[in-house]
Amino acid sequence: MNLGRIHCRPALDLNNQLIKGETMRRFRRKRFGTACAGKPGFTLIELLVVIAIIAVLIALLLPAVQAARESARRAQCSNNMKQLGIAMHNYHDVVGSFPTSFWRNTQNPNNQGTGKIANDGVNRHSWCAMILPYIEQTNLYNAMNFSLGVATRQNDTVAMTPINVFICPSDPSPNISGFEKVDQGVGPNNNSGPKLCYVGNFGDNHNDDPNWWPFQSLPTARDNGFGEANPGSTATTQTGIMCRAGGTTSIRDVTDGTSNTFAVGETLFDSCDWWTWPNPNGTTCGTSCPINFKVTQHNKDANGKNDSRNWRPGFGFRSQHAGIVQFLFCDGRVAAIKESINRNTFRGLSTRSMGEIISSDAF
Repeated sequence: MNLGRIHCRPALDLNNQLIKGETMRRFRRKRFGTACAGKPGFTLIELLVVIAIIAVLIALLLPAVQAARESARRAQCSNNMKQLGIAMHNYHDVVGSFPTSFWRNTQNPNNQGTGKIANDGVNRHSWCAMILPYIEQTNLYNAMNFSLGVATRQNDTVAMTPINVFICPSDPSPNISGFEKVDQGVGPNNNSGPKLCYVGNFGDNHNDDPNWWPFQSLPTARDNGFGEANPGSTATTQTGIMCRAGGTTSIRDVTDGTSNTFAVGETLFDSCDWWTWPNPNGTTCGTSCPINFKVTQHNKDANGKNDSRNWRPGFGFRSQHAGIVQFLFCDGRVAAIKESINRNTFRGLSTRSMGEIISSDAF
């Protein structure tokens, strides 16, 4: 009996302690709240400090993330231009010259061979269409009816197709422009067209009457910048690689050196109301307009210095990359040209045979 009493007392004492402990915990919860009953938590100030630290870290990391994304977009843009370079050289191997656009006939409507440019109602096709088989777009090429103009209803399906290799990922404009495209726009109303961010180089020619030109004029001998033949001649006047009115240029014609001559450069799709890859009159431009000159207005003002309907500044090279525009050279390499480049150097890089001496560290 005595042994049983010895064993029971500790049990009762333990129960009493448990009951007292639970009572104290309930009392603390009731008087001081649950935070004092268990493990201590964050105070409001501590929480705000942690949130502020996280916000600062995000603010520091966000520019780096954006820079990394732009670097990736620029690399993709460069890769697109290299693909165009490969396509142009493959075209050259087959045809014997670089591709060109053919907007208007170099003869009059009666085919009398005057050498003058005459719009005979048959608007033809762009250099971009010519290289479709060489950029893995053979199906589109086969679907295009080259016996008809690009702006005919039979070619609408092909002509309204965006092609990734013609698109710079840094250009924020949509794949089909929201602004009216003119003078061979395509689509049901001939006023639209798919995106184009890479245009051929027609040289340093001045592309309009100097009285209307908002920048420094060039020598009169090169005022005919779009490349049409002068009266009495069938030879194009462009000083670059291609133009809108036919004429062909081969590697042997690039006497300034293929590594010193632009073939294709970047532009921004909505900066000019002519840009769209099927349009033979909207796939080439020159270096008369300063590099990266911004066109920001869309008021259909043909004389507005910053308006996309003004072809004079519109037909220029520009990009969304900070401070540079990327160019494909005739030898197939791609290089970033700074917008601070000397204008004479910039013009010299666009001519194929003018004999300019340009140092490799000048651009």
